[in-house]
Amino acid sequence: MSDDRRNDSDQKDPDRLAGGNSVSRRQFLKIAGVAGAAVGAGAGLGGLIAACGGGETTTTTAAPGTTEAPATTTTAAPGTTTTSAAAEQGREIKVGVVSPVTGPIAIFAIADKWGIDLTREFLGDEMVLGDGKLHKVSWLLRDTQSDDSRASQVTSDLILNDKVDLLTVGGSPTTAVPAAVQAETNGTPILASNCPWGAIVFGRYPDLKNPADCPDKWVFGSLFGVEQATAALVKVFAKLPTNKVAGLFLGNTLDTQAWQTPGIGFEDTLKAAGYTVVNPGYFNLGTEDFTSMINEYKKAGCEINVGSNPGKDFPNFWTQCAQQGYKPKVCNEMIGLGAYSDQLAMGEAAYGIIQIFTWHKSWPYKDFISGMTNAELADRYEKDFNAPWDQFITGYMRNGWAVDVLKRTKDLDSKESIVEAIKTTKIELITGPIDLTAPVDPAGLHVSPGIWKQPISLGQLQKGQKWQVEAPMVAAVDAPGVTDADLVDPFIIEWK
Repeated sequence: MSDDRRNDSDQKDPDRLAGGNSVSRRQFLKIAGVAGAAVGAGAGLGGLIAACGGGETTTTTAAPGTTEAPATTTTAAPGTTTTSAAAEQGREIKVGVVSPVTGPIAIFAIADKWGIDLTREFLGDEMVLGDGKLHKVSWLLRDTQSDDSRASQVTSDLILNDKVDLLTVGGSPTTAVPAAVQAETNGTPILASNCPWGAIVFGRYPDLKNPADCPDKWVFGSLFGVEQATAALVKVFAKLPTNKVAGLFLGNTLDTQAWQTPGIGFEDTLKAAGYTVVNPGYFNLGTEDFTSMINEYKKAGCEINVGSNPGKDFPNFWTQCAQQGYKPKVCNEMIGLGAYSDQLAMGEAAYGIIQIFTWHKSWPYKDFISGMTNAELADRYEKDFNAPWDQFITGYMRNGWAVDVLKRTKDLDSKESIVEAIKTTKIELITGPIDLTAPVDPAGLHVSPGIWKQPISLGQLQKGQKWQVEAPMVAAVDAPGVTDADLVDPFIIEWK
């Protein structure tokens, strides 16, 4: 597959999420619903512009049957058995997939269609589910166009019109939060990934003091925490010789501003670790001239630059930094160079930039559907795309989780029965182990009844052996089986 698919995030006006207006910190906290809460995140500004129609596909796949598994345990990766030939035919089961296939955050959906195709390849057309019957399973992929209003609408349509049995969602708070709201409102179970867990919990329940008290019945997720990523950043920065002065580069979107969540975001975490933080304010997506911000960084002597921004703003900013003589020793851009095509376009200027990874080839986990290791899955992706593996393979984990749940659901006509199967999830997926049977512990990994914190890694872009740009791990948090031997030492950026 060509890189054209990987550039979907470039097809819409980058101002679309910004709306051309600034959002103050106070407004952000009010809109995101995290004022007074320990953690939280925003749900996107895309609702300022209502989207309609277009970009919607339906993909049907299914899985072959295996023997039943006990309701509280996990089966091995499903495979064809003689059971399917004798099983009674059951009705079609529908899984709705809510995904930002196009728009500014389309990078999150890079592997979603690929993952559905892979599921079809390994699981066939039908599978025996927890009721012992043979069912056709359809995966209905719907494009949110990177807009929170449309994410809400397509989720509602999947529930009320398509009558889906189960939902999956991924792609930042802009997609995941409105989908979660619709799922909870309409009583349909949903499995979420690729979103800060604080956005799902505190972003929707701003008065909640303890995530263990989250009242959700239908919303479940394997999600990362802003606190995990910022803790990893501090670990990496501590290994590099700098003057500990960091400049923030943050766009005017609620998704980006989630990284400023009080107490755990960029600014507060760096200050707590003894860093001086320079914050010149938020910029609107699509800004063409970053001179004023660059001047502030230069004046303060910022040897570190930190940000997380979708679209083309970071490449534009980084080019202007070189032109204007601002050369930080360390740079973290969480998602701004997530697409390999953007990394290639920057050439050697991309080397040294630190990124977040919600999935990594080096993690020692296996795919529930195919049985492939993460390394093998990465090789398969590279073969299919003729491009390096991508961290947004993350979203494929939802397919494995959904299959596991359906194979343990005793009554497919009861959504409550599906929920009970989700609540007894105990499985290893490509993003590591999930155990929702473990006690809820807000200070641990099972932070709320429905949410498990997944591992987080940081990688540093550098010249590769197989590909022009590669990103070995420089840090990992909450990643079972990942040791210091799996990490490489971070390095200072060398400007040409």
